[in-house]
Amino acid sequence: MPPLAQEHPQAPPERRRTALVVGGSQGIGRAAAAQLAKEGWTVWTAARRPDPLPAGTGALCVDVRDGDSVRELRGRVGAGTDGLDLLVVTAGGAAVLGRMADITPDDVAEMLAQHVVGAYRVVRAFHDLLAARRGQVVLMLSRMGRAPRMHGHAYGTAKAALEHLAGCLALDLAAAGVRVNCVSPGAVDTAMFRTALPDRDPRTALPADDVGRLIVRLTGPEFGSLNGAVLDLPGDPASRSGPAGPPPYGG
Repeated sequence: MPPLAQEHPQAPPERRRTALVVGGSQGIGRAAAAQLAKEGWTVWTAARRPDPLPAGTGALCVDVRDGDSVRELRGRVGAGTDGLDLLVVTAGGAAVLGRMADITPDDVAEMLAQHVVGAYRVVRAFHDLLAARRGQVVLMLSRMGRAPRMHGHAYGTAKAALEHLAGCLALDLAAAGVRVNCVSPGAVDTAMFRTALPDRDPRTALPADDVGRLIVRLTGPEFGSLNGAVLDLPGDPASRSGPAGPPPYGG
């Protein structure tokens, strides 16, 4: 694997690149924020519970389900920068898994609100700052959303819908120079993973830092023209058990 890019082809050396990671207080978002800060980016993180902070980042509060909260975040970030080179959206809060007997319509609606409507609300609010720097959006999918799964009625459906939304946004925002790509990992060792699958050995899952490093690589010149793509990052084979096995789960 080539080394991580140290310079952005569109950024003059005197200006630090700026990123906003929504969902950046834990898990994959936290790992991505920490890696970006290490690479010299100016990094904002935003989450419902913004502490503890990755080193070298600034934190704000946001609930992506709340339009007023997202508008407030847009105002605060906009007051501190004239543009965004990268917007990462990993916010989701929970993964509701189960068979139809256990999953209510409200469960499905909540997953869509968190993972799909929330992501759309954030991208829509920040698209002008992204266009100002011809930036990139990275959305977080899951292997559970890549194909129907026994336990995927709520979480898997939301992630599948998010993939479709990302493709639409990639087409829509291309004229403004904004690219939209997705990362779709297998099982990732996060708090969400451990809550959803308490009996699963976390050592069989990907470290969140691996996914964070891939997100940073997407900002480098080797992916400079990539748009509307889904990068699969397989986890342990046990996460892809058949219908009779344990529920597969992606970060």
